Amino acid sequence: MRHLDRDLRLLALANLLFALGVGLYLPLLFVYAIELGASGSTIGILNGIMLAMIALGNIPGAWAARRFRLKPVIVAVWWLTVPAAISFYLAPSWPWLIPGLVISGLYMANNPAFKSYVYLRSEPSRVARNLTIVFGTYPLGLVVSPLLGGYLAERFGMQTVFLLSLAIYIVSATTATMIRDTPYHGADAPLSLGALRRNRRFHRYVWFFLAGYLAVYVGQAFLSPYLAQVHDQGFWALGAYGSLAALGAAVMTPAMGRVTDLYGPRAGIAGVLVFLLAGTILFLVGGNAVLWGIAMLACGSYDALRFVATGIVGNSFTGMPLAWGYAIFDTFMGLPMAGGAVLGGLLYSTASSLPFVFVIAVAAALLAALLASWRRPASKRSGSGREAAQARH
Repeated sequence: MRHLDRDLRLLALANLLFALGVGLYLPLLFVYAIELGASGSTIGILNGIMLAMIALGNIPGAWAARRFRLKPVIVAVWWLTVPAAISFYLAPSWPWLIPGLVISGLYMANNPAFKSYVYLRSEPSRVARNLTIVFGTYPLGLVVSPLLGGYLAERFGMQTVFLLSLAIYIVSATTATMIRDTPYHGADAPLSLGALRRNRRFHRYVWFFLAGYLAVYVGQAFLSPYLAQVHDQGFWALGAYGSLAALGAAVMTPAMGRVTDLYGPRAGIAGVLVFLLAGTILFLVGGNAVLWGIAMLACGSYDALRFVATGIVGNSFTGMPLAWGYAIFDTFMGLPMAGGAVLGGLLYSTASSLPFVFVIAVAAALLAALLASWRRPASKRSGSGREAAQARH
C-alpha cells in the first residue's frame, strides 16, 4: 500500500469496505436462496442473471468513461450498492432476489472507469502490481466478513446481515466519493475496430481466459452449497470457509501480480492455475474440516484468477482506449461467466461433484498448454534472439 498515491489508497479502502459489505452475505446468498425454495439448477440461473448483468454493464460503462470524466462514473455507479442491499433485505422468496442480483451486476459497470483510473495513476513498471493491490483489497475484505455474516445469519437471520451490509455500503460509497479526478479524455486514440482485429496478443488473452473464467464460474457458486448439502455444514461454518478462501485470494492476488511483473504473464497465471487445480482436488477428496479449510485457502484462486487477468490484459491494449479495452475484455468474459453459472447449475443438479470435476479438467488443460508454450520458444532460443524475447510475453 505504501507504493500507492492518496487517491489509489482511497479507492483501495473503498473497495475493501465494499468487500466487507458484500462478503457478509455473498457466500451465503445461494444457500439462503435454497432455504427460500430454489433448486440447484435455479441457483445456476440466479447466478447467471447477476453475471450476465455484469457483462452487459461493461459497454455502457466504457461509453460513460469516455463520455464523462472518470470520477463521476466511478462514484455514481458505486452508490448502486445501497439499493442492492435493500432489495435483498425485502425479498420474501427466491424470485424476489432477482432485482437485487440485477442491481449487483449493474454496479460492476464502473469497472472500465475504475481499472482505467488505477492504470493511469500507476507508473508503467507497477501497473500489474498496483492493479492487483487495489483489486486485491476485495478478497482481503472477505477474510473477516463471511465469518461475521455466518455468525449473524445463524444467530439473528439473514435480514440482520443485509442491514449491516447496507450500512457498510454507505460508508464505502462515501469513501469513493472523496477521490480526486484524473485527466483522461484525449489521452489515447478513439476505438479502432481495425486495430482490435489486428491485435493478436489481445486475441490470445481473450481465448485463454475464456476457458479460465468458464472453469471458475462453473464451480465457484457451488462451493458453499456443496459443503452445506453434502457435508451438512451450517451458516457459521460456511462463513468460516468463505473467510479462508478470501484469505487465500488476498495473499495470492498481489503475490501473483508481483510474479507477473517480474517474470511475465505466463508465470503469474500458471501459479494461479496450480492453486486452482490443487485446491479443487483437495476440496473433493477431503473428508474433514481441516482438509476443507486448506482446500478453501487454495480455492482463493477462483477470485485470484480474475484479478491477475486484470493486471495482465491491460498491456495488450495497443491501439485501444483503456476504458474500451477493459470493457471489451470484460464483455467477452461475460460469456463464460453467465454460461458457466448455468452449466454449473446443470452439472450440480446431475451430481454434486460434477462442477468441480469440470474445473479440474479445464485447469489441468490450461496449465498443460502454458507449460507447452514455455518449452517451445525455449527450444528455439539458440536460433533466434527475437523469439526468445517473445517467449516472455
